[in-house]
Amino acid sequence: MASGRTISDNASAILSSPPADIIFKLPIGIELPQGPPEGSLLSSSFHILMDIRVPVTVATLYATCVHILNRSRGQGAEPARFARTALFRWLVIAHNLFLCVYSAWTCLGMIFSLLRTVTEMSRTHSSGTSSFWRGLCSLDEGIWGHGLNYYGFLFYLSKFYEILDTVIILAKGKRSSLLQTYHHGGAMISMWAGIRFASPPIWIFVVFNSLIHTLMYFYYVSCGLNIKVPRAVKCALTTAQICQFVFGSSLAIAHIFVYYFDPSIGQYTSCLVNAGQTFALWFNVLYLAPLTYLFIGFWIASYVTKPQPPQVRGTSTVSEEGMLARN
Repeated sequence: MASGRTISDNASAILSSPPADIIFKLPIGIELPQGPPEGSLLSSSFHILMDIRVPVTVATLYATCVHILNRSRGQGAEPARFARTALFRWLVIAHNLFLCVYSAWTCLGMIFSLLRTVTEMSRTHSSGTSSFWRGLCSLDEGIWGHGLNYYGFLFYLSKFYEILDTVIILAKGKRSSLLQTYHHGGAMISMWAGIRFASPPIWIFVVFNSLIHTLMYFYYVSCGLNIKVPRAVKCALTTAQICQFVFGSSLAIAHIFVYYFDPSIGQYTSCLVNAGQTFALWFNVLYLAPLTYLFIGFWIASYVTKPQPPQVRGTSTVSEEGMLARN
C-alpha cells in the first residue's frame, strides 16, 4: 500500500489503490468534526443540525407534501390569489436575488479559502501536487478548518431555504416535477453527509454548485425584471448543470485514489481516512447519478424534441421555470 511508503521528496502526490479497510464500511461511531468558528452564524446549533433526523424528516415531509399537492390540484390549477399580486412578484425577485448573491459569496469565499490554504501549505512545506492535495484532504491543516466547515455548513442549511423554490412554483398553479422534488429532497441529505463526516470531496459540490446557482438565480432575477433572455443562454445553463454533475462526480471519485505526503508522520497518507468520508462520497455520487439522468432527459425534451413555444418578454416556459435553475 502507498500509505506505508516513506520518501524524502514531498513535492508530489501519488495515485494508488483505494484504502480497502474503509472503502465500503458503514460510518458507525464517528465523532462530529470541527464545526464553524465560535460566534459565527448558527455555530452554536451545529451539533443539533447535524443530527441525521433533521434532513431526513424535512426531506420526507417536503416530498410527501409536494406529492399530495400535485395529486390534489391536477393539471392547469389556478394560481393562488396572492401569486397574482405585485407584492408576490417582488418577493420572488428578492428571493432569487438573495440566493444569487449568497451563492456568489459562497463560491468566492470557498475559492479564496482554497487558494489561501494551498499557498500556506506551499510556504511551510515544499510546493507541488502534494501541498495541493494536503490542502484539500487534511482535516487538521487543510481547507476544512480554513473555510469549508463554515461555508459548507451554511450551504447545507441553504438547501432547506431553497424549498421556497417549490413553494413559488406551486403558488403559481404549476406542478413540481419529479426532478424538482428529487433534487431538493436529496440535496439536504447529501450535503448533510458531506459536512457531518467532513468528507474532503464535498468542497467540489460547494464550489461548483454555488457557481451554477449564481448564474441560475441571476437568470431568474432577469426574468422577474422583464429582461429578455435568449434561448441559447437557457440551453447553456442547463448544459452547465449537467456538466457540473458529471465532472464533479468524477473529480470526487478521484479522491479515493489520492495519497499525499504528510511531513508530520514522514510518509504518504490517504486523502480519505475513515468510513464516514467514503460513505459521504458514495452517497453524493449515487444521488447525482439519477439526477444527471433526469436532467439529460429534460435537456432533450426541452431543446431537442420539444417545439419552441412562443416566448413572452421576461418569462420562461413552465418546464424551464420548474427545472432550469432550481438546482
